[in-house]
Amino acid sequence: MKKVSVLILRIVLIIAGLILIRYYIAPFVSLRVLNAGNVFGLGVGTVMVLIGIFWKSFMEIIKNIWQSNGGKVVLSALCVFIVMFTSLFFITLGQIVSHSHYTSDNQNVIIVLGCQIRGSVPSMTLTGRCNEAVKYLNEHPDAVAIATGGQGSDEDLSEGQCIYNLMTEAGIDKNRIFIEDKSTNTDANIKNAKEIIDKNGLSTEVAVSTSEYHQYRASLICRKNGLTAYSVPAASTVLAKPTFFTREVFGVWVQWLKGVR
Repeated sequence: MKKVSVLILRIVLIIAGLILIRYYIAPFVSLRVLNAGNVFGLGVGTVMVLIGIFWKSFMEIIKNIWQSNGGKVVLSALCVFIVMFTSLFFITLGQIVSHSHYTSDNQNVIIVLGCQIRGSVPSMTLTGRCNEAVKYLNEHPDAVAIATGGQGSDEDLSEGQCIYNLMTEAGIDKNRIFIEDKSTNTDANIKNAKEIIDKNGLSTEVAVSTSEYHQYRASLICRKNGLTAYSVPAASTVLAKPTFFTREVFGVWVQWLKGVR
């Protein structure tokens, strides 16, 4: 009975690990995306597969460590760390998911967060954020937008300008759009957007158009800058979700370490 249970466990580990590898490698293969999210997911999946395949060797190593001097302390500490890490990971992920839904109502300012441009071609992610912002502006004719994002070394124009171009091409009056084109990350996007808000006497209650997985971190940064944020989420593709939701966990932790809650 014990051998059957172990065999089932090994099979489950291998299958689960291969599923993780499948989902986390997809953004790299299709979009050449490699970040903390899929590196972590691929690492966990690979470890699970290796443990499942080399179960006997793995258990022998654990047994030897347990019997060595200080081995019990090391393994006990490792188990506590894994439990705490896993618990915090899923608590944070829960917060990210809970903020990924549409919550904006009647805010008169929408901040559109920048994203990658390949040369002069906006990424699917940036296009999705712009589409949601355009929809919001059409539904709220008194609202204005702040298009954010500077120009990267591999970009032919700033992300803010690209957002402006996409929205005006979609029929939004150019007088309803402010451009912020100096920032290089989300912190700077929102900090600079707040300066535009203050300079023009705009409301500090804002809608934020960004990817659904990005909404929670954006709301934390908005709060740090004196803004109250509501979500206008742009949906990511099914294959991209595991990588980017996982990456956001680490991004949120960075904000927490900075004292942002």
